Amino acid sequence: MHSPRPYGLLVLNGQLSNSDKNFIDHEIKKLSNNKTVSKLQSIRQVKNLPDRGYVILQDMAGLLKAIAHKELKIAEFEPDGLAKLYIPMLYSGVITKSIPLTEGGKVGIKLTEQSRRRLVHYSNENLPDKDIELEKFKIEYSPNFQYFKPRYSGIYTHTQYVKQRPTWYSGAMVEVVQIIGGYGRQDISNLPENDLEKAALKLPDSYIEKITGELDGIRLPGYSGLPNIDGQFQYDYKFSKTHLVSFDSENKPWLIQIDPSGVWAMPLPLIPATTTEAFREYIEEVGDDEILKILDRFGGMPSGETFPFGADFQAWRRAGAVIKICDTSDFYQYEAMYSACGWSFNSKGNEGFNTCWGYADNGLMYAYGYKIKLNLVPAQKEGWLDKVDVDSNYIEVISQYLNKLGVLLPKGEQKTLAILYKLRRVPQEDIYQKALNSLRNPSGVTEIDIDYWDNYEVKPIASHSGSVTRVSSGAVCWLLGKQYPTSMGRLKFPELTGQGCESFIFASPDYTGEFVRCDTVMFGCYVEDQLKVVKFFIDNRTFTKEVQSTFEDIMIVGQWEKTETTGSTGLMGYFYTSDFDDRREAPESTIYTHIKGTDLGYGNPAYQTPQLLYTHGSLSRSRYYKHETTIKTESSNSLDIGICVPAFNRDGILYAYQESTISESINEKHTLHSIADPTSYPLWTYDPVFYWIGGFGKGEPKPKTGEYVYVYGPPKYNPNDYSDFADSGDWFGVGSTYKDVSGVCAPYTSRASGNHQAGGVVIGGEGPTIDPYDKTENFNGKTIGKVNFSYQSVGAKLVHRNVPDAWYFAFSPVDAGGDLSYFYRDACRVGFGDSEYANISETDQYNRRYKWGYTSLVDHQSSYHFIGVINE
Repeated sequence: MHSPRPYGLLVLNGQLSNSDKNFIDHEIKKLSNNKTVSKLQSIRQVKNLPDRGYVILQDMAGLLKAIAHKELKIAEFEPDGLAKLYIPMLYSGVITKSIPLTEGGKVGIKLTEQSRRRLVHYSNENLPDKDIELEKFKIEYSPNFQYFKPRYSGIYTHTQYVKQRPTWYSGAMVEVVQIIGGYGRQDISNLPENDLEKAALKLPDSYIEKITGELDGIRLPGYSGLPNIDGQFQYDYKFSKTHLVSFDSENKPWLIQIDPSGVWAMPLPLIPATTTEAFREYIEEVGDDEILKILDRFGGMPSGETFPFGADFQAWRRAGAVIKICDTSDFYQYEAMYSACGWSFNSKGNEGFNTCWGYADNGLMYAYGYKIKLNLVPAQKEGWLDKVDVDSNYIEVISQYLNKLGVLLPKGEQKTLAILYKLRRVPQEDIYQKALNSLRNPSGVTEIDIDYWDNYEVKPIASHSGSVTRVSSGAVCWLLGKQYPTSMGRLKFPELTGQGCESFIFASPDYTGEFVRCDTVMFGCYVEDQLKVVKFFIDNRTFTKEVQSTFEDIMIVGQWEKTETTGSTGLMGYFYTSDFDDRREAPESTIYTHIKGTDLGYGNPAYQTPQLLYTHGSLSRSRYYKHETTIKTESSNSLDIGICVPAFNRDGILYAYQESTISESINEKHTLHSIADPTSYPLWTYDPVFYWIGGFGKGEPKPKTGEYVYVYGPPKYNPNDYSDFADSGDWFGVGSTYKDVSGVCAPYTSRASGNHQAGGVVIGGEGPTIDPYDKTENFNGKTIGKVNFSYQSVGAKLVHRNVPDAWYFAFSPVDAGGDLSYFYRDACRVGFGDSEYANISETDQYNRRYKWGYTSLVDHQSSYHFIGVINE
């Protein structure tokens, strides 16, 4: 063999054992000799390593190198604060079994199609089943969320996917939690020997080299860039501490923490390799739309890490990576509406809202609404720090000093990492002067130097600003005197352990003053980036309501209504929201009258022959109309409204409405009416025996024995206040002339007919007829209702028009044989992805959950925990 040539060695995802190193040395010599003996231009081989993993050996273009890929052991990464080349596999889909057997059980997942391809390195062959079970996702709740764990779990393990849903969070944090839920456990060596369990996102070497170059020497701002090794969720969502995501003016993401000490920001922890240009090039090349969507939104795949804790938090604050934006003390002097009530934020993360409550000096409860405004500015390179080139005048002293300091710094501690990060931001002159002082000191570099740099404060990496401002305040007065919580259970919030929804206690036990009218914001959340609030409303004032009527003095054709109330009237409806408001007056008794008038047209002309001895009669007509009169009488009308934020959610409002009457009667009656036409005509005839008093009229030949009868003009016109309806002018068309009507009237006036009547006769005049109708129905008690919903991916929609569950309006929980039983409603939705889907545990007549939108992953039968990115 030839003498060994020097070669480059790159180790990915772990450390080489001595056996691995010896193996690579031996194989690289063989590779180089084979290339020479075989006279090859280039050669490349892949070999399995003795202690797991593989190595790529290549001799190309005069470069001899080895790239070793170790099986991931995330615990082996040195916590040195530098960016690591590590990318977790992303599983996307829906959890189908979240409570597996403790012994041998696995978590069920239904995968997206893109996720199936990703698991086999973007091949279209040998795809895994769509429904799989993995131990990788058998993850219990982290120590901060043990309250989700049931008291008795028996032979089963309750994983974090049962109750720690992404929708507990708000804004873009919902998206982050859904994404990181798709990483699973990272202790790969402890997982079963299975390609799906140990799947890794393997990139071609060309991309690995580019990524390595982009990350070389990068120091990270307060995070490691590695997912939690146990796969557990780290972010909090409660009143006491809320984690959120906000975007700066360049749309770069920041992690926000809101707690009693203030509003804090740090760059959102991302997996460094996924933020590189080379990684995006590869993802675009393989067409992974799910990961591309993450990159477009956050600039990289979130790691799931949260803020440092305790003393480490302050260490990173002094290093400038953790930034205080503003104070929160005014808000946190009050009590939570419920324990899980963290802050609600819009999708941009620049505006938030929350409510709280407290007692005034007189003992009366008050509720307060607060709004957060954030103005985040970019940090250079998102807080990532490159290697620093030390000035030649300082390099010898500073290098000597930092080497001595590095020996003293505790390995892997956050204080150490914060100091090392800080030293890249400290002016070199400051380091130089401190180094000179320490190196000249007889004691040299000591713990005093560590304390000095630990306490040294640098400017924050970005100059953020913001405010927490009270925007609403109002009394919460339920009853006078001593309060009884069970008397008011209509406002319900999710119980912390996910058992259901519990009633807010409207109680001011020490208040003895007068009743206080209330119109008070109790809760608020962002839906479709609009702030939606719930208001408590109560007003004990009553009044006598005036008659409301559209009745007129003349009602012929048209529609008219009148509402009459008896007794005193008050306002009903304890709650209303930005989207739904059904409050109204509540009279003791109400009479609604509705009249509908319909035109039936003109009747036949009425010919009135002269009475005996007189020569003149008349011709007239009438116009007819029908009135349909409905009178509805209601007594003891009541209205109730309940509000519920569904379990596992921060941003959603269920609105339950019901209306009841004790008794109701409806009378409907149809009546026929007429109005005389104001235009009529004289009618005459002559007979010296029967008709001779009153003179002659127009018409030739003149009658002699009543054998001719004439109608003549001009017409008579006698209008009144009602006659416009029937007025159509000269309707018989006589004008100033006459018409012969002998054919109609002479049979009753001619001397030869013998049909004379003393008072004359009326010929015609018939009008339309209607069937007589007069009906009364009595009803004993009637209840109607509906349930509405305000929710992301839903908007503000009607769920159904059924009478709501009575428990919406009663107190929760109740004692059920020593255990508490909670009113239960939940909701779920896709938090991130192209798919828009949501469902709720309100069910239809077929026991199916009401749902909105679509994703092929579900059958709408339960509340789902989605993981990763859902694009289908």
